[in-house]
Amino acid sequence: MKFNVRNNYLLAGCVLVLAVLCFLSVYRPLRFEKERAMREMVVKQYLVKIRVAEEAYKIAHATYTGSLDTLVKVGLLADSLKYIPFSDSKPFALAVSSAIGKSGRHVPLMECSAGYEEYLQGLDANSIAELIEKAVASGQFPGLKIGDVAAFNGNVGNWE
Repeated sequence: MKFNVRNNYLLAGCVLVLAVLCFLSVYRPLRFEKERAMREMVVKQYLVKIRVAEEAYKIAHATYTGSLDTLVKVGLLADSLKYIPFSDSKPFALAVSSAIGKSGRHVPLMECSAGYEEYLQGLDANSIAELIEKAVASGQFPGLKIGDVAAFNGNVGNWE
């Protein structure tokens, strides 16, 4: 009789462990997506502020600057906005170029970006790798960015 009681407790413990593991396997992707959405919202706000600062700089100087420090120095951007949130103080990637427009004029171009691996740092590495792989396979930028140094797009974000 005691042998059956021990088996019942052992089986109940196994069922409990399996139930917890099942719950965690379903909850982990949901938690990742929730955290990703929250982080992307913050990064998008930073990118929009950088876009506004670059546009103001372009109005004053007829070209974009390729330096976030310059935007800070001229008072168009707060120093804290140079860094990608949740990335241990990695700066946004900022690049400028120009292209020849349909009218033959040089059109200044600008791109500012943050990759998935930077602002999703600390989350599930497999989920991040899957996001990057999906973006690269579809020819998209693996992360968030505004503008494009290859072609004029009105400095819209890749999420807009």
